[in-house]
Amino acid sequence: MPLLIISLMVGFGLLMIWAVAQASRRAADNVRQLAETLGLQVQTPPPVLGLFHQEPRASGQRRGKRTEIFSFTTGAGKSRVQWCALSVAPARDGGLNCSLQRQDLGTKLKELFGAREIQVGDPEFDRQWFIQTNQPEFLRAALLPELRQKITALAAAPGGRPGRWRLESGLVRYAEQGSFANANIAARLSLAAEIGADLAEVAEVFAGERA
Repeated sequence: MPLLIISLMVGFGLLMIWAVAQASRRAADNVRQLAETLGLQVQTPPPVLGLFHQEPRASGQRRGKRTEIFSFTTGAGKSRVQWCALSVAPARDGGLNCSLQRQDLGTKLKELFGAREIQVGDPEFDRQWFIQTNQPEFLRAALLPELRQKITALAAAPGGRPGRWRLESGLVRYAEQGSFANANIAARLSLAAEIGADLAEVAEVFAGERA
């Protein structure tokens, strides 16, 4: 009986190792395919022990802007959360800051503690999104219907949770919970790259007006 228990424990341990290795390989493969689609270069070290692929990353110039695809984690233990992320650097930074995230309990709590959001005049978009910025009038005009449609379409795309957009310190960032082992999330990041470049151009227009 003890031998059977030990065998089961060893078998379970090997199965877990195999599952982790396979997930890391899928993540690396998906980021590689995403990088090819976006015209970026993959920067991933060789797998540890030939099995465990390290956090995949890709970067390069796209639409004339420095673009990066990467993953990161927040928290620890049971509170550990994995994120897939994108960043796009505008060619010029004029000091425009903004953030967009789906309306939820967290945004309601923000409002209770004094956070102010802006309305863009599109009832459905305003109902779904919590928007903050240091330049309300400019951002209202800059969030054109085409851009709002792209943002909404990404949030509704299958395979992931709606992510958060932030433009701060001259960098557009998008992040959503999940792993690149999920092919749907990798596909969503392809859509996010287009929106990120659009928002970077919004920042560049603002910088031009401030020059």
